[in-house]
Amino acid sequence: MSDTKLPVHGFVLAGGKSSRMGQDKALLTFCGRPMIEIAVEKLREFCAEVSIVGNREDLQVFAPVVREERLNVGPVAGVEAGLLAATQPWAMFVPVDVPLVPLELLRAWVAAVVEQQSAGCVASYLLVNKQRQPAFCLMRRECFGSVTRAVERGERRLDDILMIIDNDEEVGSLWVCDAAKFALKSSPSYLDLEYWFSNVNTPQELVEAEAWAVASKV
Repeated sequence: MSDTKLPVHGFVLAGGKSSRMGQDKALLTFCGRPMIEIAVEKLREFCAEVSIVGNREDLQVFAPVVREERLNVGPVAGVEAGLLAATQPWAMFVPVDVPLVPLELLRAWVAAVVEQQSAGCVASYLLVNKQRQPAFCLMRRECFGSVTRAVERGERRLDDILMIIDNDEEVGSLWVCDAAKFALKSSPSYLDLEYWFSNVNTPQELVEAEAWAVASKV
């Protein structure tokens, strides 16, 4: 595998309130390591730049922190802030609380999308077991204007905002990708994909995810 980094600024979305977990998820340990460290390390393997989005100065030890200007609007605030701060042509976003997602799957997806820019692709997100996962999204930096206009109109759902980008730029500019096609193992099972992309929201989900990681030797 080439060590060449992709022209992508990777952002870890760490602005959630962690209410169901009962404690901060970014610094919660997963198999002995903070989840924020796991996410940042994966992105650093293939992204030219990596930052954390969220009003969390305490996370500066892991990567530079980009502050969200909008409050209480959900992950769209992080996406908007990341696009504005991006130093690379592409901005990629992943949630902090999905520690099992395979590095190589993310790398293969992002590389494929970047290659499609010549065909007019400006944004992408993943489909997992036929379910949309828009928090795993990739956008050209110039999508900032479309995102800001959508948020100011009251849009809050990332998948809706991505569809707006598709309409703003040109229908066909949004590529919805089946995550299974980018996995190293051929034909990953339904359960594999569920665990890889499941948010760890509760103490019980943390226990189950760690047990699966050990059993699967992730």
